This record gives sequence, C-alpha cells and structure tokens, in this order.
Amino acid sequence: MTEYVIVESISKVFQVKSNKILAVDNISFTVNKPEFISILGPNGAGKTTLLNIIAVILPPTSGEVFIKGLNAWKNPWKAKKFIGFVPQEHGINENLTVIENLYYACELYNIPKINARKIIRELIELFDLDEHKNKLASKLSGGFKRRLSIAMSLVHNPEILILDEPTTGLDPGMRRELIEFLKHMISRGRVILMSTHIAGEAEYSDRVMIMHRGKLVADDNPEDLKKKTIGLKTIIEIDIFPISKIDEVIKSLSRKWFASKKRSNVRVIVNSFEKEIADVLDLIRSCNVKVLEVRARQPTLDDVFLKLTGYELGEE
Repeated sequence: MTEYVIVESISKVFQVKSNKILAVDNISFTVNKPEFISILGPNGAGKTTLLNIIAVILPPTSGEVFIKGLNAWKNPWKAKKFIGFVPQEHGINENLTVIENLYYACELYNIPKINARKIIRELIELFDLDEHKNKLASKLSGGFKRRLSIAMSLVHNPEILILDEPTTGLDPGMRRELIEFLKHMISRGRVILMSTHIAGEAEYSDRVMIMHRGKLVADDNPEDLKKKTIGLKTIIEIDIFPISKIDEVIKSLSRKWFASKKRSNVRVIVNSFEKEIADVLDLIRSCNVKVLEVRARQPTLDDVFLKLTGYELGEE
C-alpha cells in the first residue's frame, strides 16, 4: 500500500534580521488511508508553515515530504497534481463571477475546456452554487466564498485536500456546515488535512495532531487523546470572588489536583465530582474567597492542550 503522505523530520527555520526562528521543529507523521485530520494549535504554533511545506509551496530547511510515493520537493509539479490547497486567505478573484473563477482554476491546471465544462458543472452542483454561478465573487457571503475557494482547489480531482484555517471569518453555523461538508469529502476517498485553532472543530476529525511552538506534541483520534491525557475524569469550573485571589487559589488547589485558571474562573480536574467537590470547595473557601457558581463537564480538546502544554489555546 502506498501512503498518501509521509512527513519525515521536517524543520523550517526563518532568518529574521540577525535572528533565526524555528517555526517547525523536526515533525514526522504518516497518512496511509482516507481520513479527516485536524492540526490543532494556537496562532504561531507553526501550522501554516507545516501545511505550506506539505503542499509544496514553502521549501523545508531539512527533512522530506512524500506525496503518493513521490519525493515532493524533488518532483514538485508531479506531487502537486495530487494536492488541492485552500489558503487561509481565499484565492478567488473577486472581480470574476463564480463560474469564471472555476474556469480560471481549470486553466491553471491545463484542463481542456471540454473537460472543464463537465468538472465545473459537477462542482457547482456539489457545492450548491447554482443560483450564485453568475454572481461576482465580491457579492458572495463569507460562507459561499469559502465554498468557491474549496471548489477551485478540487478542479483537478486531487486525492489530498489541504486547508489552512478554512473557517476563518465564518459564523458558528457556517463553520459547522463546512466541517460536515469536509467529512463528506472523506467518503469520496480523500485525505483532508486542516489546520485550526478551535478545539471544537477538531473534535469532528478522525485524527487530531496538536502543535505547540513548532513541535507535534500529540497525534491520535479525539476520544483517545482525551482518555490518554486526562482519563475518565471530570472538569469542574468554579466562579469565585474576588478574582484578584485566583492565583492564590490555583496554587493551593495544585497541591492535590491539576488546577488552572480560565479567564475569570478556576478549573480543576478530579477523578470523581461527587467524592471530591466538597474538598475542592472547602480549600477554595479557606483562601477567604466566595464561591459564586460551580459547573461540571467532560474533558474537551481544550483541556488536553492545556494539560500537554500548560497553555490555553488562545494564549499564544
């Protein structure tokens, strides 16, 4: 079996004036079946750089990328035939109509016009763009612009679709719709590689890779990541007053539990809510703090990221 993607010891160093910045630090992984993969991490984690290297846009400083058995950086044009790439800033021409943008994408891949007509017809139907096909792209909503951008990346029927933060600028409803559509793409035998800084989006993936400061710190399906990192535990979130004492409270709780602060509340991981909540609250009150509200929930990928790195996803 030929692997779809092999990433071997990829690193990328940028020279900024007299400083060297390590954006991607010795990352390796393999994709050998159609699946939906999210690369989860905060802005600045190196996700965009990594995807640009895999998409044969930005050369690595060291390491190799293989696409369908080809050494991508030794055979860039052959490798790109297998890849559809959707940048964070959509690559559409807003002065062209939807259908003109699709024809333009076909021209970039040297697709004959007779074939292009059939491909465009199918993509317009697939992305529900029929009533918008003669509109200028500038007149489309953010969600339809994103649909058009993805449709343009599929004109050459690539087996690997790479999307960099595809839900940027979309409202929650449009985000869910796009994620569901991407999952549908897997049923057509494609690999989806998507970067995101939103843990809730990554939950829908078959596999999640967590990036932090250029390193790959975890790689598994969402449920196993939560089980391995946090276990069958409960997250307790507690609102307290005054907020000025939150660091003191966290320090006290951390002697017995994994505790952290999230904005204005305290977050504690416990084995059993029923058995431990009384002890948690007693310790908090011993710091001369009032407990305003208590909430219990199951772990999320946000909690996994915090446990693995010590940071909230939005902190860097």
